[in-house]
Amino acid sequence: MARPSFLISLAVIALLRDTATVSAEVTLPDVFSNHMVLQRGVPLPVWGTASAGEHISITLGNETLRTIADQHGDWSVKFASREARNEPVTLTVEASNTLTVTDIVVGEVWLCSGQSNMHWPLKNGNNGTAEAESCNLPNLRLLNRSGNPYTNGTQFTDAELANCVPEKYLTGNWAVCSPATAAEFSAVAMSFGRELLDQLHVPIGLIHNGTGGTPTEAWISPQTLHADPEFASLFDNWSENELINSFCRNRAKTNLHLRISAPVLASSPLRHPYHPGFMYESGIAPLAPYAIRGVIWYQGESNVHNVDLHDRLFPALIADWRRVWGQGDFPFLYVQLPSLEGATKWPEFRESQRRALRIPNTGMAVTIDIGDPNDGHPRDKHDFGHRLAILARALVYGEAIEETGPTLQAVTAVGHTLRLSFTHTTGGLMTKDNQELIGFELAGKDGVFMSAKATIEGNDLVVFSSDVAEPAAVRYGFAGNPRCNLRNGADLPASPFLTQVP
Repeated sequence: MARPSFLISLAVIALLRDTATVSAEVTLPDVFSNHMVLQRGVPLPVWGTASAGEHISITLGNETLRTIADQHGDWSVKFASREARNEPVTLTVEASNTLTVTDIVVGEVWLCSGQSNMHWPLKNGNNGTAEAESCNLPNLRLLNRSGNPYTNGTQFTDAELANCVPEKYLTGNWAVCSPATAAEFSAVAMSFGRELLDQLHVPIGLIHNGTGGTPTEAWISPQTLHADPEFASLFDNWSENELINSFCRNRAKTNLHLRISAPVLASSPLRHPYHPGFMYESGIAPLAPYAIRGVIWYQGESNVHNVDLHDRLFPALIADWRRVWGQGDFPFLYVQLPSLEGATKWPEFRESQRRALRIPNTGMAVTIDIGDPNDGHPRDKHDFGHRLAILARALVYGEAIEETGPTLQAVTAVGHTLRLSFTHTTGGLMTKDNQELIGFELAGKDGVFMSAKATIEGNDLVVFSSDVAEPAAVRYGFAGNPRCNLRNGADLPASPFLTQVP
């Protein structure tokens, strides 16, 4: 059997790298640059390349470590954990040449990833330009790793095609938050970061690498994908593979296909950011194991076509990232898809996202009430970042606040009615408008859902329908753009759900 083309290309790259490091200057990855933030409270890895066997001295502030580059020219050290500090320190790496990285602070570092709704820059959001003008924030630092070419609906030029390989695709350096840098940065991440800055009073570092349209499988390592037969089939005849979202395939054809016929595209070493493993190689592998606190994630639109596959891909992505970082089960906080008119497959996908809460140390920002029903790219991103921030404040930093809306805990049949018990009922169960509850449906054994009424009794709901004598299932907010209004006293909405009666 022929080896996958990406493996051949990686082997060539490795050979070139080994040849280049026979006599090479000491280097650092791009993630180490002026103005960076180091994660407090954990060991701090620093790594790079040099000539094989070269002796290297690495100094961070007043601490110096020494090592020797291995036979491939790779080297790494790990500094002891540090407390948060606003006073800048310097990183110096000395070998045959000297590298100096200045204005380094220590605080909290978060990776902000996903597809276009995470990438969406602040300047394009509601009041984004005005908000950017207030962003002279020296203790908020931004690493904006943006893709070139961006995956828009045009044909890539020759120069853009040359960049369409993982090692060249994403680029960027740390910068101090200013009106100019904030305007170009992720609006969701900016909202999240500013709230943490206000609440924690330590430097905040945000690393953004979100890229429009990217599916989940693009963010998982090729090794992990090839180790699973179902995932490995994602590589087969990619441009015609129905496991791949048709938007992704058609957009890649627009970007690449005008130059390459479909049969050639399927076997060509030329790749696209939507290809399985591409974004992992470009956006994750070069960052790890740079110390971080956790991840915020807004993605899913490119995987709604296959919920069953996403049920396996998303946990695999989280496990993959935690493995390569080697920091244990770091927090992974993600956005549940909001409302969108006509999005018939989104209710099932939201349920897949709700199931992912079984994964340890995860949190889901419910946004069913703050999206734009007429636009898959809601312009008001502030509340999305805020919902992620309150998850972090409660789950990660231990603040005594409610982090989510009413969460279904149990369903009990009581005659012809169902009793639904909830957690996260701070301030009691209620509706946004103090009107009667809406959005509930019951189904009997025939699986046909009928409209149902619900009433609040303490921390429970009683749900019933005159059309369903023996309820076998209940669902809530189960539509692309549902009318639903259950909340708690913290003004946070309940997630849509579907569940069977035990």
